[in-house]
Amino acid sequence: MAKTPEQNNEAAPNQQVDTRIAAVRDLIFGENIQRYDSEFADVYEKIETLKNQSNHSLAEAVTNLENKLSDLESLVDHKFQDLNDDLDKKLADLDDEKADRRKLGKALEKIAQMLQE
Repeated sequence: MAKTPEQNNEAAPNQQVDTRIAAVRDLIFGENIQRYDSEFADVYEKIETLKNQSNHSLAEAVTNLENKLSDLESLVDHKFQDLNDDLDKKLADLDDEKADRRKLGKALEKIAQMLQE
C-alpha cells in the first residue's frame, strides 16, 4: 500500500522531532556516551586479549601434556622391556636349575648303585 502525501507530511515532522530529540540527547549525554563507548571498547579489547592468552595457555598445556604422555609411554615401554628381560633371565636360570636337578638326580643314582654294590 503506497503512502499518501498526507502520510509523508506526518512522517517529516516526526523525523524533525526525532532529530531534535537526538540533538538534545547528544548535548546532554554525549560526553557520557562517548566515555561509555570508550570504556566498552577497552573492556572488549581486554576480553579479546584474555581470550588470546587463554587460547595460547591452553595450546601450551596441551603440548605439555602430549610431551608428558610421550615420556610416560617411553618409560612404560622401557620398564616393560626391562621386566621382559628379567623374566627371560629368570626362565633361563630356572632351566639351568632344572638341569642341575637332573645332574643331581643322576649323581644320586650313581651313589645309590655304588652303595648297592
